[in-house]
Amino acid sequence: MQATTSKPAPSTANGSYELPLLHARLPARAVEAGFWGSLAGATLLGAIDPPLALLVGAGVLVARHRRS
Repeated sequence: MQATTSKPAPSTANGSYELPLLHARLPARAVEAGFWGSLAGATLLGAIDPPLALLVGAGVLVARHRRS
C-alpha cells in the first residue's frame, strides 16, 4: 500500500498563493505570518500545549528546509 501525500497550496512563480474559492492571491509572507500567528494564538488560548506547539513549529521548519 502506497502512502498518499497531500498537495501543497498552489503557488505561482512570483511567490504568492492562490485562493481558489476567493480567486485572490496572497503573498507567501502573508501565508507564513498567518500560520505562525494562528499557531501562537492557539497556544496562548490554551488550545495547544506549548511543548506540542514547539514540536509542530520545529517540524514545519525542518520540512520547509528539506523542501528548499
